[in-house]
Amino acid sequence: MPIVRLEIANGIASTEQKKAVIRRMTDVLVEELGRNPEYIFVVIDEVETDNWGRKGQSLTELWQEREARTGKEEP
Repeated sequence: MPIVRLEIANGIASTEQKKAVIRRMTDVLVEELGRNPEYIFVVIDEVETDNWGRKGQSLTELWQEREARTGKEEP
């Protein structure tokens, strides 16, 4: 019973994108491992950007800094 766990920052993927990821991850395991899709589980955990850090700062802070520099809003 394969289980795929994927963590992404909250708000970076639409519902349709998450559905596509689940479908394609399932397809890979069916094709590569020969598993029955009935028993393949894909879990997407969305982590708040205040709880995800890089370079000693939260993603919220990093994205705010980038937006201030470039005018480009994240995600």
